Amino acid sequence: MVPELSDEHKLPEKSARKVLDQVPTLGWGKQRECTFLGALEAALAVTNHPVKYTDLMGWSGMAFRVRWFAGNEKGRWCPSCAVGEMEEEIQAVEHTTGWPLRVSFVEKEDAAAMERLTADFVASINAGRPVLAYEPRGNMDVVFGYQDGGKILLLRDYFERDTPLQLAASELGFLVLFLGEHGEGMPRPEALVRSLRIAVRNWRRERFSEGPGEYWYGEAALNRWRADIAEADSLPDEQQEQLCFVGSWNYTTMHDARLAVVTLLHENADLLPAPGRQALGRAAHLYQQEAELLGSALARKDAFTGACQDWSAPMRRREQEILSQAQGIEESAISFLEKALP
Repeated sequence: MVPELSDEHKLPEKSARKVLDQVPTLGWGKQRECTFLGALEAALAVTNHPVKYTDLMGWSGMAFRVRWFAGNEKGRWCPSCAVGEMEEEIQAVEHTTGWPLRVSFVEKEDAAAMERLTADFVASINAGRPVLAYEPRGNMDVVFGYQDGGKILLLRDYFERDTPLQLAASELGFLVLFLGEHGEGMPRPEALVRSLRIAVRNWRRERFSEGPGEYWYGEAALNRWRADIAEADSLPDEQQEQLCFVGSWNYTTMHDARLAVVTLLHENADLLPAPGRQALGRAAHLYQQEAELLGSALARKDAFTGACQDWSAPMRRREQEILSQAQGIEESAISFLEKALP
């Protein structure tokens, strides 16, 4: 459990402004589409214990994961299917990297809570530890500085590469993650094996409930995703647009994840005994094939474009075909990950 960073609300004059200006910028199209782990990599870059994005994707299980959300009639699909800032992934990152993450919430109607939160931002930045926080659109950003004693926070943002966002704490989204004191993480061989076990489990697990719906995993997620696309013609316009957007976003992050897993497996295969290395090499080859398959549609713009006004029946059939092909590759890759496990 990470302790509260500060209960002091009256800040000294010398704390009016501080910026950790070496925090890297964020941005789309940089093979860091998981904003939780892209932001975390950037935040850790200015500490004595940085962690690469591809390692974070692997140790959290995100590099291997396929997930799809099915909800109620009003919100049948949710872009949260692609995110990593949930309990399982956070715990996996903490255990493997040695970096505790304290989850806080932005309680905008509670003035005392907002004062404490602002003071915590200031204390963390003063300690040289950036903070992860949702920007208003729900993507994870990095708070890397503050002005006016914390009344204005400076954020590295995925949409604003060159100009930091300047927001009050009350303008943030609902979730904030504070870095604690770094402790002992896992040796890389243990972290790798743990990530392979997570990958296999997620492929077989089917689903779990969260809030007003269910998250489907692995093979079950791809089956459900394809079935939802097949149903699109019968949906009202609002739901069809929602399905189109969520599908495009989930597909883009899935492509990013497969690029990450190829790098992860190639860089860490030598950590396993010879039979495991061979199996991991076969899995990496399959994931490379999948990354090329997913990337080809993005390059040709013939599927999962996110341009919902052009989401035609032929494009939807193409999307179902791609997901079916990806499912076959995934099944084979997972079988080699199982063989690689000690």
